[in-house]
Amino acid sequence: MNLLQRARQLFSPRNAGASMSDLPAMSSLFNLNISPSGKAVTDQTAMQVSTVYACITKIAGAVTQLPVNIYRHKGVDGDESLGRNGIWWLLNESPHENWTAASWKEWAVLCVALRGDAFTLIERDARVAAGGAVLRLRPLNPDDVRVYRDKNWNAAYAVFDRASGQIRAVAPDDMIHITGYGFDGLRSYSVIQHAAKVAVGNALASNDFAGRTFQDGAMPQIALKFPKQMNAAQADLIRSSFAATYGGTAGRKFPLVLSEGAEAQELSMNPADAQMLESRQFEMHQICHAFGVPPILIGDSDKVSSWGTGIEQISIGFVRYTIKPMLKRWEEELNRKLYRQAPNFLRFELTELLRGDA
Repeated sequence: MNLLQRARQLFSPRNAGASMSDLPAMSSLFNLNISPSGKAVTDQTAMQVSTVYACITKIAGAVTQLPVNIYRHKGVDGDESLGRNGIWWLLNESPHENWTAASWKEWAVLCVALRGDAFTLIERDARVAAGGAVLRLRPLNPDDVRVYRDKNWNAAYAVFDRASGQIRAVAPDDMIHITGYGFDGLRSYSVIQHAAKVAVGNALASNDFAGRTFQDGAMPQIALKFPKQMNAAQADLIRSSFAATYGGTAGRKFPLVLSEGAEAQELSMNPADAQMLESRQFEMHQICHAFGVPPILIGDSDKVSSWGTGIEQISIGFVRYTIKPMLKRWEEELNRKLYRQAPNFLRFELTELLRGDA
């Protein structure tokens, strides 16, 4: 089996033989990713949770502020800045004609947060005299990339081109693979599918519960008890009449009228008894912990933060324990793919994040 055949095989459904009774296989096949709350946690549903959206935009916003400078290491003489060369422009202004550098970095942060990995194709000058010079960087959708082991057990890449419908193999040297935590040589952990999966699912369920509660005019689910037995037709008539009169927000203005000795008994739990506010606050903190974002940075100031006593200390902690480790992975990958040999290297300038405190 050649490389192209292997690539085509990777894009075929991996669980084509799964039976309907095989829930884990069917979940993988249809990308359901059901959480214990019964809600499917996917890229789209996770971004409907305000805490997830806020955490990712906060991390992405921090990264887009940082300039990337190019240096040459000169040994004991220190590092020499190389100024604004071609690669500097790609990393700081526009990596591709359809992308700004800020949008590319935001996309990479989003992909790592939701999928665990981000992929960018390096398009090089094919002329021998050019020596493989980098022309542009093309961001890719993780859905269009498969990572696998070749016959020598090295990582290899297969990329699906949506414009042409073709699959092509890409050499590792031409693929910037930005990883997240837990990289195993092929893929990394997705935050929303591991650390935050339960919290995101619970948040989605809470949102649905709150929405249905408001839609029903905050009226709890009740049972009408009658002392006398009634047939199915009578029960259906009473049920439909009650729903037509008291259902929705408009029905709240009518007083509840019961006759024939009927009693109303509440069946559902009200939001206060369900501790909805406390639960949603807890899920918000769990999601923030998973993403490494101090809750106060996304607008939560109800509790004293363990990150520090002031916004400056909290910001420094956020940079040191969340942004810096992430950018270390970015720098190592960009340097080994864009600069195949020393002494040239690139570096994110973290001091830009703290410029307002200087």
